Amino acid sequence: MNLPKSSIAQLELVRRCVDGQASEEELAQLEDMLRSDSAFRKNYLRYLNVDMALATLPNSSNRPVGTAEPPLRQDLPTIHRRWFSSPRVAGWLVIGAALLLLVGALFYQSIHGDHDAPPIPLAYQDGAAPVDVSDTGVAVLTRVAGLQGTSIEAWRVGQTIPPGSMAWDAGLLQLEFYGGATVVAEGPAEIEILDEARVVCHRGRLRAHVPEPARGFAVLAPSFELVDLGTEFGLNVSSSGRAEVHVFDGKVELYDAQSNRRADTRRELNAGDALTVERDGTSQPTAARDADFVTPRRLGTMTAVHRQQQLRDWQAFRDSLHNDPRVVAYFPFDRSDSEDRLLIGDGADDQKIEGAIVGCEWSQGRWPGKSSLQFKRPGDRVRITIPGQFKSLTYSSWVRVDGLDRLRNSLLLTDGFAKHGIHWQIRNDGSLTLGMRYANRRAHTYHTGPIFNLFRLGQWVHLATVYDNHQERVTHYVNGEPIARQRLKRFAAGELKIGKATIGNWSGREAADVRNFNGCMDELIVFAAALDDQQVRQIYEVGRP
Repeated sequence: MNLPKSSIAQLELVRRCVDGQASEEELAQLEDMLRSDSAFRKNYLRYLNVDMALATLPNSSNRPVGTAEPPLRQDLPTIHRRWFSSPRVAGWLVIGAALLLLVGALFYQSIHGDHDAPPIPLAYQDGAAPVDVSDTGVAVLTRVAGLQGTSIEAWRVGQTIPPGSMAWDAGLLQLEFYGGATVVAEGPAEIEILDEARVVCHRGRLRAHVPEPARGFAVLAPSFELVDLGTEFGLNVSSSGRAEVHVFDGKVELYDAQSNRRADTRRELNAGDALTVERDGTSQPTAARDADFVTPRRLGTMTAVHRQQQLRDWQAFRDSLHNDPRVVAYFPFDRSDSEDRLLIGDGADDQKIEGAIVGCEWSQGRWPGKSSLQFKRPGDRVRITIPGQFKSLTYSSWVRVDGLDRLRNSLLLTDGFAKHGIHWQIRNDGSLTLGMRYANRRAHTYHTGPIFNLFRLGQWVHLATVYDNHQERVTHYVNGEPIARQRLKRFAAGELKIGKATIGNWSGREAADVRNFNGCMDELIVFAAALDDQQVRQIYEVGRP
């Protein structure tokens, strides 16, 4: 049987989608064919029906088509199994039978044609069965103030902290351990987190609040181990190894270092006691100094003052963009007292842009006193219009992702996906993508590796993507750092258009796929220019919460 080349190409496209090997471009091609070709829709439906029917046969693989096959268990006996009962073989029977049906259907269709098949709604799914995710963290970084040092760049408030070392030159941070203890540490400091109930303090000053559920929390110093008995205490370790212990409430036990808490080395300190311990283990009483150790409440006040200064710095940056000729759309997400269902922004040539808020609710942004929009439900969106055609573009936004519920999660999508249209979104694997539609309905997606995972949800993240026509490349940025650069495809030509578009969702089709964003957006800037690494970094630094 000789199939037309077009039918063979369709068969290969479906095979790649079934095997989970399809690119973003091929998925878009499949989508177009399903929407425009009634014959292909009917054959595709037959294929899926056979697949589902075979999947229900006894001993057949129940995993969704397109997912990775689980590893074979080498330790299971196989001599009494019938060959067709193997999940691996059954899986191939499913795919093989379905592909044979599709081949026959395509051949039949190439002869007879069929233009009356009803459209099939298309909704892509991962296909992967949910799995448990391991948590290697033992604490959460909840507050910072004035941090300085070479290692702090990667630290984010809300970040899960795994066992390991933390060192910084100045400033304060607060850690809330999974076991329940809260520690405020002041630099210069070097600590080593062992688990959810043990910390080594090599250098620095810390204050620990240990409620009853966290009783037994321990801190190791150069010459002793401190074990709390439901207390609040302070510890200061100098670079020479000399340490001071101050007990503010309750009591603690001290054991000699390396003694494995041997009873004959035990010393007990009660509220109001303070002790200086030399590196060699000798000790003497000293005056308790509560004020030398920052409390969580005091750190909270310091953090609030710092955040207000950050907000003022950002407001100065916001105002500077009013006269920036590169800006074609800027939404600072400032809530209007008189029109709170409008998102007011600045456009080109000193023009105001109004976004129509649909469903979204106002929420707190990166700082107290700064607003953001929360997108949650499938209908939530903001409708905007950005006129003009652009050779190069830069997208910049501050987002807090609360979940990746859809295959594609919209940041800013043009209506439909017309020629020279742009789709900026996050896939459900956590990758940032920029999809482009070119001439002859060809499309391509420039994407990163996974950015968002379970432990990055709920954190404010700066995203930027630069489409540079002059340099012929696309660059993606996360928190001011370039993480992916890709050359433009050869067929990329013509100026880009945004026009009617949607923030946080997708519009423009009678039955558009649901792509609602789940989270908050605090700022969105579109530049009609390709910003460089330093300029993107500056936007991140001035807006960093």
